Amino acid sequence: MKLLKHLKTVRYVLVLLFLIPSLQLCAQSNIREGYVITLQGDTLYGDIDFRTSAMNMKRCVFRKKGETSFKTYLPEEISGYRFTSNGIYYVSKEVETEDEGKKVLFVEYVLHGNMNLYQLGADEMLLEDEDGNLAKFSVVKAQRSTDKKEVRNEMKDVLIMLNKSPNATHLILEKNKNRENTKAAVKAYVDEVCPDGFCEAFEYKNKKTPKEDRTMYYWVKVGLKNTTYKFYNDETVSGVSPQISAGLDFHINRLFKGLMVNVGIAFEPGKASQDLPDVYKDDLPHTYLHFFEKFSDIDFQQLDVMLGPGYQFKMGSLMLRAKCGAIYRLASHKFHFTNSRYSYDSNVGGFKKNKVMEDERIDYDFDTQFGLYAGLGIEYPLKNFSIICDLDYIYDYNKWDKYALEDYTVLKQHGICLSAGVKF
Repeated sequence: MKLLKHLKTVRYVLVLLFLIPSLQLCAQSNIREGYVITLQGDTLYGDIDFRTSAMNMKRCVFRKKGETSFKTYLPEEISGYRFTSNGIYYVSKEVETEDEGKKVLFVEYVLHGNMNLYQLGADEMLLEDEDGNLAKFSVVKAQRSTDKKEVRNEMKDVLIMLNKSPNATHLILEKNKNRENTKAAVKAYVDEVCPDGFCEAFEYKNKKTPKEDRTMYYWVKVGLKNTTYKFYNDETVSGVSPQISAGLDFHINRLFKGLMVNVGIAFEPGKASQDLPDVYKDDLPHTYLHFFEKFSDIDFQQLDVMLGPGYQFKMGSLMLRAKCGAIYRLASHKFHFTNSRYSYDSNVGGFKKNKVMEDERIDYDFDTQFGLYAGLGIEYPLKNFSIICDLDYIYDYNKWDKYALEDYTVLKQHGICLSAGVKF
């Protein structure tokens, strides 16, 4: 039952960790070719970071062609910006907002003609006539309302602007209140009121995100780990064992260049042991025989779930990185106790171990623990993947008592692991 309880805990932890990629989508870089139009009418070509609609309305993150650093433009600082290949187009407009009054924002240019149509955020449309007058309505409010009077009240400014075209008024009232129907209504207005006018659609043409803009990478590694247990009585047992690990690196260059989040799982089966001394010179009565019970070795299996921040930077053809974080560990141990028989030997001035070993006792223990890790590593990029090599230090800060006896209380467990693998 105890094992099942811990496995359920691990399941919840793993589900939480693997939800991180969906949250990470909000912070991904998505570089596209485009241009910026300055207030003086000049056009600057380069790269633009394509974000969500809400973020695109507030700022433009632009890198001029031939330069390496990005510059952020606010709506009042430029006339607009556009992604190439007939891509989405944003222009600066002063609009009335519910929370902040009149404010300059980037609005998406949907149609251009005798009547201009813009999209403001996720659910609001904005019309502009030839005199520059603006009319705004909420697509969501108009769509959800079943009261025609409420719909007309929400769209009163739009209806006034379209009143010269009965067909456009009919379309925007009777059909679904959405972006496509609003475009159809504006086109109907242009065709009916000004047949010689024109209407150009600015549609966003999707492009595959360039490979260099990826933010999530997978990795697998194998390595050797030296694990040491220190007990209350200052005795230690140690051993070298194999370790296999896998995980994800999330690069958060938008927050800080080189910053990343590491998520990983590592499994380690191993054995830690100590050699029992041949002679004991403890201050004990000089009886002929004495028995000493000691840990001879510990068989263990550990499953570590790791989460923490990291930093990576380039040096020549290599990428250097540092990382740290927390560990949640599931561990099982088999403790081997050996009760050895010693006889007193005056020649050595102590108890000398007999060749015959007496009782061997094995106890099993299962537990969950928490720890910390820190490490340094290098990454060598190749064409389709990278070779990685890490040196990590792992520290288990749990004090766990095996038998409620001080001598068998583990004060700390720590390890050093050298591993190598691929990142893709």
